[in-house]
Amino acid sequence: MVGGALDLNATLRAAMQATTDALAAEACSILLYDSASNTLSFHVVHGDRSDSLANASLPVSDGSIAGWVAGHRVLLSIPEAHADPRFNPEYDRKTGFRTHSVLCAPMLVQDRLVGVIQVLNRRDGRSFDTADGELLEAVAAVVALAVDDAAQHEARIKAERLAAVGQAIAGMAHFIKNILNGLEGGAYLIERELRRMEAGEKFSRGWGMVSRNLRVLRDVVLDMLTYSKPRRPRLELADVGTVCGDIVELTELQARDAGVTLELQVDENVGKAWFDPTAVRRCLLNLVGNAIDACRGHGDRVSLRVASAAPDRYAISVSDNGCGMPEHVARRIFEPLFSTKGSRGTGLGLAVTRKIVEEHGGSLSVESVEGRGTTFLLELPVGKGSDGKNG
Repeated sequence: MVGGALDLNATLRAAMQATTDALAAEACSILLYDSASNTLSFHVVHGDRSDSLANASLPVSDGSIAGWVAGHRVLLSIPEAHADPRFNPEYDRKTGFRTHSVLCAPMLVQDRLVGVIQVLNRRDGRSFDTADGELLEAVAAVVALAVDDAAQHEARIKAERLAAVGQAIAGMAHFIKNILNGLEGGAYLIERELRRMEAGEKFSRGWGMVSRNLRVLRDVVLDMLTYSKPRRPRLELADVGTVCGDIVELTELQARDAGVTLELQVDENVGKAWFDPTAVRRCLLNLVGNAIDACRGHGDRVSLRVASAAPDRYAISVSDNGCGMPEHVARRIFEPLFSTKGSRGTGLGLAVTRKIVEEHGGSLSVESVEGRGTTFLLELPVGKGSDGKNG
């Protein structure tokens, strides 16, 4: 049964084979819809010389047959493809296939677009007829349910895994945090004594490594604890520009080591606001630290800007001219456990940052161009009772 199968690729291939046979067609393809980018991607393709389409995508627009069907959400039958302005001959050039007639149907689940399915060329040379269209619409409805079932099943499994991981992480993080408190206390005593004595170069360098790794471990544990449970911000009236100035001061050495210049611009109309300074500092340290890392070997500038966004909101942007990100990475960076840093990242930093911002009633977005840089934008409410310039 197509609708009950959870192996999506196998299900779609079986559906396409059955559709190709039932309609006596030469080729069939299923394109799945990505709402984030408003594009269709060839998910599975059946027919001679179709491998080159496996990773192709196209926008939902009138510039292609599949894009038109996705946009208008109606069945489309074209007896002479090359005479239709919506037909894109590029795919024929890629595959060596010669398209004559096209039958394309939207895949919908309760008016929600899942993708499109299209068949090409009846084997007997005739155009597709009304009965063919009705059959393809029926197939499209069943395949859409199968795709939706598979997506929901995958989401449930991911949620269950994250819940289990979250519980384990929270318990472990509390345990490690207690150990860290003791280590940091001991580190403070050692550093105080080091300032009184003249330590050798190797000792100082070694202790510097220990101190830095203690801070890294502390950040990881705090990320785990922050993400593992809901938290109400501890709001207090604080100066936004002062907090951002603290971030520049705290990351100055990291920036200098990377050959990066830090810039800070604060709009004079932005004064004090109600927020959790500790939590917001954590967000900005994460974003500025990531921006500096992105510049290593690629760029030389990180900018932190504060400006009014609306009468009751202000914006903080963190921009760099570093390596940037491809679109498919930028779409996933806020997912928990997703990291582009390999073993150097936990995959929680940006997820925690967005969680803190949303707990403040704000929003966090990103714009990035691969090879040119990235900008993160935080928009936060000023908060009731603010006596700042923007209140």
